Amino acid sequence: MPALSTRIISFVLRKTGLFRKMFAGGPSMAAFIAKAAATPSAPSAKLQQSHAISHTSFDGCTVWEFAPKATAPTATVLYWHGGGYVYPAADAHWAFMAHMAETHGWRIVAPLYPLAPAHDVAGTTGFALSFYKDFLAKQAGAPFLMAGDSAGAGLTAATVIAARDAGLALPSKLILICPWLNGDPSHPDQPAIEKRDAILTIPGLRDAGRLYAGAADVSDPRVSPIHADWSGLPPILSFGGGSDILVVDARALKGKLPSVDYHEMDGMIHDWPIFTFPESRKAQAQMAAFAAA
Repeated sequence: MPALSTRIISFVLRKTGLFRKMFAGGPSMAAFIAKAAATPSAPSAKLQQSHAISHTSFDGCTVWEFAPKATAPTATVLYWHGGGYVYPAADAHWAFMAHMAETHGWRIVAPLYPLAPAHDVAGTTGFALSFYKDFLAKQAGAPFLMAGDSAGAGLTAATVIAARDAGLALPSKLILICPWLNGDPSHPDQPAIEKRDAILTIPGLRDAGRLYAGAADVSDPRVSPIHADWSGLPPILSFGGGSDILVVDARALKGKLPSVDYHEMDGMIHDWPIFTFPESRKAQAQMAAFAAA
């Protein structure tokens, strides 16, 4: 059972709808997406002052880099943020990256990739693969991990599969946090889970999936990587939460690929491993140990 503090925060999030309103679907969600698109996404000034954070650009998109302040990096991680392919990185993402850099010594490279509806799956995955190639060249053969949460975990999967198919060098390992792997939220278990989900709704996921797919079908493996061939990929660490409608995707991947090191916690909300719950800190330590092994 989650810690009392975790249960209280999850309850408050469900009751207030603080995040669910952003993923409610329909015109209200479209308005939130438009507002987010007009607001630059960046770590706060306070976070940038207290941590080793810098940024560059690639193909017109900002790329943020986090590094440990006083030690050499323990791992280099190419990270793709979540947000349903329609929202930019949020404060929780920046805080998570800063924590992993400062506490666990990660060097994190995080591109702010093109988002729907201005860009569809072809544009976003094309950008991701182009960035991946550039990142590989800069790594010059040094090992690295690739990771992401929610939609970013889906983009992680689509990118590593495209890299494999292109004959490129692959990451040493993958970390998929509460991955969104099926753009069609029609699993029979999802309606019951939705009542407990503090962040996502089925209509919101459906709308986001269609916006991201564009001219493609939502079953396209670039949109829904669960339908792709997962053979020949690096070792995978994955997380799911029992009160997250996307847990069915994480479970489906474990069923498709039994070698996945999968950790599911009952009662945990979507994306719980990137937050500051006691359970989140333990999951983050697991990620660090997986990276170092």
